[in-house]
Amino acid sequence: MRRRTVLALGVLALAGACGVPDPPRRQELLLVVPEEAGRKAERVARELTALIEGRWAARVRLDGAGSGADDGGGMGGLARFVEDGRAGDLLVTDTRLLTSAALGECAPVAGRAVPLARLVGEWEVLVTSPDSRFRTFDEFAAALRRNPAGPRVAGGATGGPEHLLYGLTAKGLGADLRRLNYAAFPDPADLIAAVLDGQAPLAFGTRSDLFPYIRAGRLRPLAVSSSERLAGVDAPTLLESGVRLVYADWTGLVGPRTLPDRERQALLDLCAAIAGSPAWQRACDRNGWACMYLAGDEFGEWLVDEARRTGELLRDLGLR
Repeated sequence: MRRRTVLALGVLALAGACGVPDPPRRQELLLVVPEEAGRKAERVARELTALIEGRWAARVRLDGAGSGADDGGGMGGLARFVEDGRAGDLLVTDTRLLTSAALGECAPVAGRAVPLARLVGEWEVLVTSPDSRFRTFDEFAAALRRNPAGPRVAGGATGGPEHLLYGLTAKGLGADLRRLNYAAFPDPADLIAAVLDGQAPLAFGTRSDLFPYIRAGRLRPLAVSSSERLAGVDAPTLLESGVRLVYADWTGLVGPRTLPDRERQALLDLCAAIAGSPAWQRACDRNGWACMYLAGDEFGEWLVDEARRTGELLRDLGLR
């Protein structure tokens, strides 16, 4: 099978920081979760709150989606953060924010905020129903090459991680991205139901959402987006299947653009302490997240490239 190289939006997991000293204790820390961010961003923020509060900060405030805050969360909170965030504030950012910025729906993150660290990611799985005509990934790939508009593939919101992953997969197989038949189901329960009741023969979704159905035999995995096979998921990687692609739905932290160098270093130390904490590893294991720690200038360079690639892919998909 001919292999095509595709620039992945997600990258291989990197080892977390180890043996770092505790950062200075703060009186208060604000975590902003914009409404454009995904469900995982809010879960990450809540796990960070539980870890940081009482240990590295006397109080952690959560501002944004699902927090109950009335002080300008959501889209206004993102715009305010990019322009006027305080030195100690942190914005939880992810794939969806880059998509929103590329589509002009919110302030840009890359280049307008101070990158601190990428923390975690979630691997994706391509699944079908047990009685589907697609028994293997190769059968799906052959059908997609013959007619990109043929296989209906379900996933999360339009322009979200699953949509981008499907675009990258199709690109790696040489298919026309503008002809793809993609069905958006923002609620994972609706996505799973769409496959089970035949609305869509296939779907991309996160391992954490799909694993209970895979384990019960109600969904059959065809491929995983990780660099190595996933425990409990009997399916090859996309790499093994002829697509030069590793992809993860990532989540990280950035600071406001007015952040002084000294405060930036203090927040980088905080991110390193989080990544090196056994309690954080337990939180990742509990939520099914992969640790993907990348910090400072390296994360900044990666974020700029990621934003550019996201914009290009959205254009290839006909969304820009």
